[in-house]
Amino acid sequence: MSPKKIALWFLIASVGASALLGIVIVLAGSFSDLQVRVILTTLTISAASICALASGALWESRRTMLLPLPGAILALVAASLVIAGIWKEPESDQFWKFTVSVGLLAVATAHACLLSLARLARRFIWARVVTLAAVYLLAGLFIFVIYFTPKGDNVIRILGAISIIAAAFTILTPIFHRLSRGDLDEDGTVQSDHRLPATITCPRCGSAHPNSLTETKCNRCGCRFIVTILAEAGSGGS
Repeated sequence: MSPKKIALWFLIASVGASALLGIVIVLAGSFSDLQVRVILTTLTISAASICALASGALWESRRTMLLPLPGAILALVAASLVIAGIWKEPESDQFWKFTVSVGLLAVATAHACLLSLARLARRFIWARVVTLAAVYLLAGLFIFVIYFTPKGDNVIRILGAISIIAAAFTILTPIFHRLSRGDLDEDGTVQSDHRLPATITCPRCGSAHPNSLTETKCNRCGCRFIVTILAEAGSGGS
C-alpha cells in the first residue's frame, strides 16, 4: 500500500473516531479526562495524516524524493510526541518546545510538498524557490522565538513580512501552474518551441544526418528523403 493510501486510511479512521466520540460526549452531557485525551489523540492523528497525505501525494508523483520521506517522518514524530504529552503530561518546558518545533517543521514540509506538486515552467521556477525559502525561514524564526525571547519587536516585524511573502507566493503558485500549461507538454516536460531535433536517421541504412525539412541525401547509401510534419503536437491531427 502506498504512503498516500496509508495516510488516507489513518485520516478516515481518526476523523470517524473523533466524530463518534464527540457524539457520545454530547449525548452524555459530561466531559471526563479520559474522553478529552482520546479526542485530542484522534485530532492529533488527523493532523499528522493530513501532513502525511501531502508528502504521499508528492511521493506518488515521483518528481522528487527529497521532501516526501522527511515530511512523513516529521509528521509521525510530531504526532508521537504530542500523543505522549497528552497521556504522560510531562512538566518539562523543553519537551513541549521540542514538540512544537518538530510540528512546525512537519507543517512546513507538508506545505513545501504541496507547492512542489505544481508544474512550473522555467520562467516561474524562481517563485517556487522563493516560496520554499520563505516557508522554512518562517518555521525557523518561530522555533527561534520558542527557544529564545527576542528583545524588541524586530523579530515580530520580520515574521510578519515573511508571512506575507509566503502567503502571497503560495496563492500565486497555482496561478503560475496554470500559466505554465502553454510551456509544458502532457508529460510535464518543457516543450521545445517547435524546434527540430539536431539529427535525423536515414530510413534505409540508419545513418545520422543533420535535420532539415528540405530533401536530404544519405552519403552512405544514396537514399533521398524528405521529413514532413503532418500535424503539430496537440493539434488533434493524426
